Amino acid sequence: MPAPRPLDEVQVRTSFARFRVASIVEGCALLVLCAIMIMRYLVYGGTSHTWEQVSSVWSPIHGLIYMVYVILGFDLWLKMRWALPRMLLLMLFGVVPVLSFFGERWTHESVERELARRPTLQDGER
Repeated sequence: MPAPRPLDEVQVRTSFARFRVASIVEGCALLVLCAIMIMRYLVYGGTSHTWEQVSSVWSPIHGLIYMVYVILGFDLWLKMRWALPRMLLLMLFGVVPVLSFFGERWTHESVERELARRPTLQDGER
């Protein structure tokens, strides 16, 4: 069995830094969307024109933020050469409110653990 190809630690860390920011922004955007939906449907029973307008403006913005999150998660997944279930898990982190914050911490620990365990292109420089 051939040795695994080494990871490029610089690319991985750069990709993770972008993913980390996207995770936090997505988590906040999803919380805002949830608050808007609570105001629109639970507090005003779906009859408030104001919250309907706020929802119609914020929902596509949140969708765009989530798409950026997905792209950056995919980039990290490619750089780390993880299996497909990990990619699906990264996507799930951005769908469930508050989970992106915990998912970001878990992903950070996974990246650090794997960079320490797997060979990297920068190993010779240390």
